[in-house]
Amino acid sequence: MVESVTYILQEHRQNIRLIIKMAFMNMSRQNVRSSLGMFWTYFHDIVYIFVFIAFRLLLAGGGNVMGMNSTVYMMTGMIPWFFMNDVLSQGSMAIRSNRGIVQSIRFPVPVLPTVEVLGIFLRRIFSFAMLFGVVLLFGYIRYFNMFLFLYYIVCAVALSVALNLVISAFVAVSDDFRQLYDALLRVLIYTMPILWDFSKVQSRGIHILLRVNPMVYVVRGFRDAFVLGPTQNAGYTAYFWVCVFLIFMAGSYTQDRLRKYYADFV
Repeated sequence: MVESVTYILQEHRQNIRLIIKMAFMNMSRQNVRSSLGMFWTYFHDIVYIFVFIAFRLLLAGGGNVMGMNSTVYMMTGMIPWFFMNDVLSQGSMAIRSNRGIVQSIRFPVPVLPTVEVLGIFLRRIFSFAMLFGVVLLFGYIRYFNMFLFLYYIVCAVALSVALNLVISAFVAVSDDFRQLYDALLRVLIYTMPILWDFSKVQSRGIHILLRVNPMVYVVRGFRDAFVLGPTQNAGYTAYFWVCVFLIFMAGSYTQDRLRKYYADFV
């Protein structure tokens, strides 16, 4: 496994310029598909947010969640989720959707998952700007912590790259895995503190089980950066980075072992 990690890191280091160039190309690809380009990405986000906020107001009313406006609570969780959800859905097709590149003998295929993550992040920059606007509108901007914001951006990208190394490999070689994965992805949002607060859970065991997902650390982190300040302890931070490291190791091993089969399956 150490050899696999070394191989993946070496591929990324040697092709860093190619990764950045392709990430910008992937970002601009959205503009080619329609006359309004990336407008539709953000339009879908706005509709999605509006529907969830409307249903929350209808079912639970207004009020505060964790001491903040419920709209701000949802937005600070949903914006990082949009990025990670795009990685989990669109990014997971990084290898399968690039058949021509995969069949090229000389192309470093294991960098494709990272290219997709960076491309999605570049498209999502406006979403983070939209979050600034909402926090400013509701008067919480005075609590904003730039250091925490940049730190959790790094956390989100690092976790996304690690996850996409694993998922994109299995999606590329197994249609059954992709079907199961798509089904699980639809319910993932409801297991994180985006639409509801974990403090509502009375069982300590269930509460711990919900926090096993490292994406929870990122979602809570953005809420800390914009409103709450640092609330996550060192133990949970260490757990997050151990998860990222282990997932990256697993992804490196998977990519190294399956790369010779990609051309046959895609």
